[in-house]
Amino acid sequence: MSKKDTVAIGRITGVHGIKGEIKVAPYGDLEGLAWKSVYIADKEYKIIRSRPHKGIYLVVLDGVSTRDEAGSLTGRDVSVLKEDIPEPPEDEYYYFDLIGMEVWTDDNRFLGKIINIIATGSNDVLEIKGPLGEVLVPATVEMIQEVSMERKKVTVHLLQGILPGEQ
Repeated sequence: MSKKDTVAIGRITGVHGIKGEIKVAPYGDLEGLAWKSVYIADKEYKIIRSRPHKGIYLVVLDGVSTRDEAGSLTGRDVSVLKEDIPEPPEDEYYYFDLIGMEVWTDDNRFLGKIINIIATGSNDVLEIKGPLGEVLVPATVEMIQEVSMERKKVTVHLLQGILPGEQ
């Protein structure tokens, strides 16, 4: 298994109780994810049980049966195999699919590559790093013209004031 075969779905934020249950803060919606095993620090753990609880997931891992064992995992990412993640709906994308894609304007200017996606509540924002420095582009219908997974390219239509130095 390599890092490319897995994707992080959450982070262990602490323990719950004394029998080794961990708290996993999800990086997104985990509904529809069939997670029978997870990877933590490149080690596979079978899931005995998981349940949502107040915005997090409480998870029991095979081989982790004490509070101290669970505590040693705190702060680590929890990953699953990419093949275990359901396909997104049409015209929707997972963040991990977009990170690293090139971004070009509809008038053929290279802005750079997507280095991060910021969830703001109303719409996501693409954080792009390239020849113009850091550029933040709202991921709205008006701005995103095309996403080509095959070419690893996003085409955007920029509104006035988006580029650094523009008023």
